[in-house]
Amino acid sequence: MHASENTTHALTWEGKSVDLEDIERELNRLWEQTAATAQDKSARVRSSVLNLVVYTSSDADAEKLFETVGRLSGRHPSRAIILSAEPHHEQPSLDTAINSYCFEDPGSGAQVCCEQVLVGANGEVANHLRSIVVPLLLPDLPMYLWWMGQPDYDAEIFTDLIRSTDKLIIDSSSFAPSGETFRRALHIQRERNRVCAVQDINWIRLWRWFEAIAQFFDDAALRPHLTGIQRLRVEYAAGQDNASPAQAALLAGWLYSRLNQQPGEVDLMAVSTESVPPGAVVSFELDTLHEGKTASFHVRLKDDDPSHAHAFAQVGEQRLSERSCLITPRTEHEALDHALEGCTRDTPYEESLPIAAQLLEREALQ
Repeated sequence: MHASENTTHALTWEGKSVDLEDIERELNRLWEQTAATAQDKSARVRSSVLNLVVYTSSDADAEKLFETVGRLSGRHPSRAIILSAEPHHEQPSLDTAINSYCFEDPGSGAQVCCEQVLVGANGEVANHLRSIVVPLLLPDLPMYLWWMGQPDYDAEIFTDLIRSTDKLIIDSSSFAPSGETFRRALHIQRERNRVCAVQDINWIRLWRWFEAIAQFFDDAALRPHLTGIQRLRVEYAAGQDNASPAQAALLAGWLYSRLNQQPGEVDLMAVSTESVPPGAVVSFELDTLHEGKTASFHVRLKDDDPSHAHAFAQVGEQRLSERSCLITPRTEHEALDHALEGCTRDTPYEESLPIAAQLLEREALQ
């Protein structure tokens, strides 16, 4: 189990085939001991500000997640509950490991105290995760649910947990290329006006692409060309196993939703490259026609430095706004750090989803 850097002290407990009362009792005991020790070391103790629940169907991933969650605790102290569920296991059981620890905040000198709880639910127990999770949550704090892999939106495991969730964190780069997955994410945000924000790590990875493209239209002379879009082409890394075009579809969805336009001719093209992960956007090319004058806007990763892109606009025979721009996507840690900033809904993301879904459905028909 992994605690944050600068850990001053930690207490652990593990139990096999335990019940919920055992987990609650040990969690409270460890918290009281840890907090008391922290109080002895510093007059200032800062405790958790959120509940982070992580769901995975892989035991191996569950162990690795402790390091990721531990690194986040410096800026986002939390009670983290990592769920590993095997509903098809023949023998029902509930296994648990708890790590309660404190570390010194380098900025303030305060002792920051957190807990990590690993819950392995097997068999029928895995179909009732909410009844396990809710009693372990810190009261009056928001619950973030980070769902590893593609959610089965109709599965009891998912529908049960989402009822208590303030923010769902997903990564559409791992999804099957289906427009339905985006439509269901949108439905979660909008159904019955419930307050449940959705944050997509794949969307956060695109932010520097958004910035690079938006910079073209800081130039008032180029802005009118946005009214006459003729064609959009987005290339993405194919990988070895037919990577999902989800990120390319999100980029196109962002453009058209920001312009309040419906997509016309859009090409999402898989290209062979090893310079970026499978599914990552490689290039953006927009062709427009305004008052009889053609223009094109290009942003393409550099072959010798994929952390930067070459960007330029071509209006008739004139090349404008040529520049190099930083395009390195945020790491998973950086993306999660942002996702935990608050529970407000991401309106641009939400508005891009119907168009992204439409484009993925077009791709499926080709």
